[in-house]
Amino acid sequence: MHLKFPILRYLVHDLIIMINFLLTLVLLTTVMAINIGHLLTIPRISHTPRAVDNTTDVNNANIDKFLFHPRPVQCGEANLLLVGIPPYHPIVKAGGFDPKMIEAILANDTNLLVNSGYNIRMVLFGPEQPLSVLEAQFADIDCWDGTGVGFGERGTTDVGLTERFEDTIHYFRKRAPNGPIMFNSSPTTFLPTLKRHFPIAGGADCAKEGKPGKLLVSWTGVDDDL
Repeated sequence: MHLKFPILRYLVHDLIIMINFLLTLVLLTTVMAINIGHLLTIPRISHTPRAVDNTTDVNNANIDKFLFHPRPVQCGEANLLLVGIPPYHPIVKAGGFDPKMIEAILANDTNLLVNSGYNIRMVLFGPEQPLSVLEAQFADIDCWDGTGVGFGERGTTDVGLTERFEDTIHYFRKRAPNGPIMFNSSPTTFLPTLKRHFPIAGGADCAKEGKPGKLLVSWTGVDDDL
C-alpha cells in the first residue's frame, strides 16, 4: 500500500515497531515464567540444623554387648587354652627359625604365664594334625575362660596354616563361646594379652604371694613322617 500522506507512513511504521516490541516482551515474559516454574520444582536445600541422631548411643550399646570387657580374676582362677606350632615342626624350620630357640621361648613364656597367676594349657600341633585333637584338650575342664592362637600360626604365608587358623577360630567360638579369643602381639610372650583380658584383681603379684597358676597337662603332636 502506498501512502500518499507522510504522516500516515510514520504512524504505520511506529505501529509496526510497537507491535514487534510487544511480541518480544510477551515472548520474554513467557520464557521467564517457564524458567521460574522450573526453578520452583527443584527441591530446596534445607539449611535447618540436623536433628541429633539419638540412635548412635543405641547402636553403640548393641555393639558393646558383643565385646569382651576385661574381667579381673584372682590368682589361679582363669583357665586358658593356647594353641601354636611345635618348635620342631618343619614349618618352623622352613621359616628360618631355630627350633631350639623357639622351644626355649615357649617354655619360658609358659612358665611366666603360670607364675603370673594363670592356669595354662599349651597345645602345639601342625596343620597336618586333625583339629579334633583339641576336643580331648577341652574335655576335662568344664569352663574355659579364654582361648588363644599363637603368633606362628597367624603370621604366615602358608596356606595350610591360614586354613588351620580359620578353622581354629570357628572351633573356639563354638567350644568356648563365653570367653575371648586372644592373640599375642609379640612372638615371645602372651602375658600382656592375658593381662588385658584378665587382669589380676588388685594388681596382686601372684608369684610373690605364693599363689601361682597351674600348668595344666599340655600336648604336643608332630607326625613322625614329617
